[in-house]
Amino acid sequence: MMANEPIIEFKGHVGRIVDFRNGGCMVSVSVTPSYKDKNSGDWVDKETLWFDVRPLSNDAKDAVDQIRQYKQRDLSVRVLVSGGLSKGVSEKDGVKYEHLEVGARTLAVLSAKPKRGATANGTLPPQQGFSNGNPFGGAQPAQGGQQYPPQQPADPWGQDTGWDDGTAF
Repeated sequence: MMANEPIIEFKGHVGRIVDFRNGGCMVSVSVTPSYKDKNSGDWVDKETLWFDVRPLSNDAKDAVDQIRQYKQRDLSVRVLVSGGLSKGVSEKDGVKYEHLEVGARTLAVLSAKPKRGATANGTLPPQQGFSNGNPFGGAQPAQGGQQYPPQQPADPWGQDTGWDDGTAF
């Protein structure tokens, strides 16, 4: 990373993976910020942000392989990204587009869940091909890896955690 490079860390959902001829890749990750409306008490989504994430570390590149496997099974993949933030500019048909890029030192899969037909806790029923309803197959994490709880709430954004006062930032 460069000196004075802004560092960002966020959780988001994987959109697609683009492979480059040079062997590298880019993972598009979406984040939809939200706030709680003081009047109605409802959560209100803001505009979805898309980040072009380039895995830099070997661990981040390994995570891309794991993401590919989940995406091939048509699972929705939630990830943790941490790295240097920059703005990229591309041009198509004479029009310039700006986009946010992250050089990811950390890219970790947080969850992989079915997009449709999920049960209340967000996992497939056992007859759908996952042992015990766990899309991770009950496998142990790689040595030195962090274990995550086997089940997470179906919609973590829909829960009131009490920390957001609704103030825009």
